Formats: sequence, C-alpha cells, structure tokens
Amino acid sequence: MSNCTLELSTLQLAKVLNLVETIKLDDPTNTFEKIRNQLFNYLFVLDFESTCWEPNDKNRAAPEIIEFSVVLYSISKNEIISEFQQYVMPIERPHLSIFCQEFTGITQEKVDNGVPLGTCLMVLGKWINDMKSLHGIVFTEEKDSKRKNATFVTWSDWDLNVCLQKECQRKRIFKPEIFNRWIDLRALYKEHYQRKPKGLKGALSELGLCFEGREHCGLHDARNTANLAAKMIKEGVLLKITKDLSDKKTPQTGIKKE
Repeated sequence: MSNCTLELSTLQLAKVLNLVETIKLDDPTNTFEKIRNQLFNYLFVLDFESTCWEPNDKNRAAPEIIEFSVVLYSISKNEIISEFQQYVMPIERPHLSIFCQEFTGITQEKVDNGVPLGTCLMVLGKWINDMKSLHGIVFTEEKDSKRKNATFVTWSDWDLNVCLQKECQRKRIFKPEIFNRWIDLRALYKEHYQRKPKGLKGALSELGLCFEGREHCGLHDARNTANLAAKMIKEGVLLKITKDLSDKKTPQTGIKKE
C-alpha cells in the first residue's frame, strides 16, 4: 500500500469518526467557465530552497537561496509545459549545515557546482523570455484575446517578499521588476476555504490530492503547488494578485514559510 493510499484512508476514517472538518467544495461541473474567467492563462509557479540551520544553532545566519525552481503551468491545457531548476552557490555561508542537507536533500557538491545568484537570475531571465516568445506570454492582468497573461505563483510570501528581496538587497544584486507582483496561493486558499492548512502537503490532502515527490525539493514543491492551483481553479477560486511591491499596494510583511 502506498503512502498516498494510507494517508487518504486515514483521512477518510477520521471523517467517519468526526475527527476532522470536511471542506464544502464548489460544484466542479462547470470547469470550462471557471477557466475562461481566470485572469491568467499561464502561471510561473516558483519555489526556493535556502540555507538553513537547526533553531538552536549559534551559527544561524540570513538565508541564501541554494535552489531556484520554476514550473510553467498552462491553465487551459491543465499541465506543466516547461520547467526550470538551478542550484545556487551560497557565498556568505558557503558550507551547508548537515541539517540543511538532510532537510532539502541538496548536497554540498550541488551548490559548489552551482552558480551565483546574480548569474542564476540572468539564466532564468533567458528561460522566461524564451517562454514568452514561444507562447506569446505577457506579465499583465488585462484581458486581451491576442495576448496570454501570466504571473508568478508561490506558496506563501516567503520566497519573493523575504528571501529573494533581502538577499538581493544584501548582495546589491539587481532584482528584475517581474518579481514584484505575484499570487500567494496560501492566502487565496485560506480566503476561499476559510481555514489555515498545515503546509502545502496539508492543503493538497484536504482537497483530496497527494504530494508527489520529495518535500523541500524546490522543483517538486513547485510542481505540487501547480497541482494545487489547478484543483483550486476547478473549485471556483479566481487566481488574483495578492502581493505587489512595485507600488506598495500591499504591506511588505514577511510570512513564515510552512
């Protein structure tokens, strides 16, 4: 029996015993209409992994990105059509803690063979431009039948509002403006379902989905976040920008990643 089957069976048993609350989902029959009403055609779903230490470690420091992963999800096709993954070399604390390696599955060799963050952003920029050219993508919310709208999606604001923002400031690295606006899927989840999920895996489980792959692998987390976004769209959630640093529309407060 797989872990996924075991988890679902346990959840079903808990519901029978009234140990958990059941979420009432929207009618999924009109999927086409829900897709047509979405503001975006494509989602660049992003996830970072960073240097980390045990809570009581005296050598703890500000996090540095060590894996930068993005998947491009097509809402109309309901599939991931391209992926980007880059390991990043930390320079402030170049040696990963044992805790970090075990938590993320990222080895010292991978980051030693990675690239500096500035180089990573350049490589990523080329990949994004290739995707824009290939699929006719623009970063906007304005509806236009001739254009395909896209935005970034994260699970919590930690990746873009805290980690990338502060690291670029510390290292005096230019941060492209496209990283100033995004959808925090966790915020929309809490707004729509009126409950706080126990992390990404918990949110997936609550909607009847299984986490696929390894938790705290950036690429796998991004894939699963895309799967969650797809399910939420089918449940009638309108994906909209929740954070905008470009004009200070929303407060710049960090939210701990779960």
